[in-house]
Amino acid sequence: MKKLSKKELLAEATAQSRALKTIRKWLAAAIGISTVSVALIVFGFMGESGNMLIGIIGIVLLVLSAVAALLINLGLKRGAENVKNILAAAENM
Repeated sequence: MKKLSKKELLAEATAQSRALKTIRKWLAAAIGISTVSVALIVFGFMGESGNMLIGIIGIVLLVLSAVAALLINLGLKRGAENVKNILAAAENM
């Protein structure tokens, strides 16, 4: 395995930090979709019986977006730890 220089480590940390900012936007989108899905659930089950399909779609969207948000959040946490480790390795050089 090639040993990276301090400059390369800092460049990698910068690139990963930029990627984490993009991933945060995906987290916001997943949370937004889950919010809209709650509105669909309420509309689907509080309204007429003909709108029940909308409520079911809302439940499916809520489950999928909640799982996506959890996985994205896990990736963000691990990515932030990785950037921290890279910066620590660059400081120790």
